[in-house]
Amino acid sequence: MKIILVDDDLASLRLITGFCSMVPDVTVAGSFSNAEDAFRFALVHPLDAAILDIIMPVQDGITLADRLYEINPDILIFFATASEQYALSAFRRRALSYITKPYNFSDILEALERAKLLCSQKRIHILVRTFGHFDIFVNGTLLTFPRQKCKELLAFFVDRRSGAVSSEQIITALWEERCYDSTVRSYFYVVLRDLKKTLKQAGIESLLVCNRNQNAINSSMLDCDYYRFLDGNISAIHEFNDEYMIDYSWAEPTVALLMKKKRDFVQ
Repeated sequence: MKIILVDDDLASLRLITGFCSMVPDVTVAGSFSNAEDAFRFALVHPLDAAILDIIMPVQDGITLADRLYEINPDILIFFATASEQYALSAFRRRALSYITKPYNFSDILEALERAKLLCSQKRIHILVRTFGHFDIFVNGTLLTFPRQKCKELLAFFVDRRSGAVSSEQIITALWEERCYDSTVRSYFYVVLRDLKKTLKQAGIESLLVCNRNQNAINSSMLDCDYYRFLDGNISAIHEFNDEYMIDYSWAEPTVALLMKKKRDFVQ
């Protein structure tokens, strides 16, 4: 389980970071002393949970929680604060727990064990095949799309793994024969809207992370042959037969990369 910690009190931040690092199967992906840095990190990194201080300058933890839900509706939120007066506001934000300072290791352990249990219960298996044609299966069922461009858009996000891409980058790749104008931008937003709707109907809307002009996917949710290849999985390397997302011309640079990596592995 990947988690971020946010507290403007550096002593408290060091303490809670140490506690979380001691909990099995918990990875502290980042520790931040202000909300904006934490939010920017969450835009491009897949997260399962966040422990937030409430009383912070510039932007408080309640506001940060609302922003985190916008980009990841499934994120688990904990609040850790010296005051009890914000408990009602916290639980209105679906907070999993409200930890009052000064806290100890047992407080953190109890909260994180609850979070790990919820993560395991809600996990949906998403299988992505990229070697050959691109297809995605949710709990064993092939996901269908209302239009081919929706499928291609998701394939493009998969190719970029967790890297954020702009609308202009997407349009240039998927509509390379079109001029970048208001017409093609409007069509892109229609395709993006339909993709979001398709993912929501499949119960995996948190796979897509969009904020303003930055778009990405939560790649940690995917069981993907391409990702396993990049991570050095021997079975995936042998499975690759010089074909990758063969329906999309923008995927050709990745094909060349995979072929080189496979040759290096064989040698």
